[in-house]
Amino acid sequence: MKKQWHIVEVLRQSRHDWLNKIQLIKGNLALNKLERVKEIIEEIVIETQHEAKLTNLNALELAELLMTYNWQAQHFRLEYEVLGDVCDLSIYDKELSNWCRQFFYILEEHADGNGENHLSISIEIGENVRFFFDYSGTITDANSLKEWLSSHMAGTAVFVETFQVHSKEMTVVLKIGM
Repeated sequence: MKKQWHIVEVLRQSRHDWLNKIQLIKGNLALNKLERVKEIIEEIVIETQHEAKLTNLNALELAELLMTYNWQAQHFRLEYEVLGDVCDLSIYDKELSNWCRQFFYILEEHADGNGENHLSISIEIGENVRFFFDYSGTITDANSLKEWLSSHMAGTAVFVETFQVHSKEMTVVLKIGM
């Protein structure tokens, strides 16, 4: 179910995330690990660049979902990147966010909660817009995921183009039929 974030909760969580990053930098400075500090800062810069590109897609519901997903306890960690020039996805926002929310829900059901699970999303913008989902971790019921993905391969503007599901990894390509 979609959580409705109050502005104070958003600001609190954002402040918490930034304080964690600052503490990580401070700790590495105290240990005189200057190369690691540079790496951390570069990671922060890249993360904020992808966040800015995501918000510039004008898919506000999708951006909210991806940017806040890790703020609650989940069976997998999510990261995302936006590759290519920004375009306006506002007309696909509701369908994209609904698809992702359903996909995350079924993935949560079939991800082993005791393992280290990770979902990376690459949003590739070019002649077509594609979302590449790359999951690594334990999948408890690959057949259910395959059935769900198979049922989303046609019929709408947002559809599964290809997928592969195995017990320890999964790839899904979601395409927008523009």
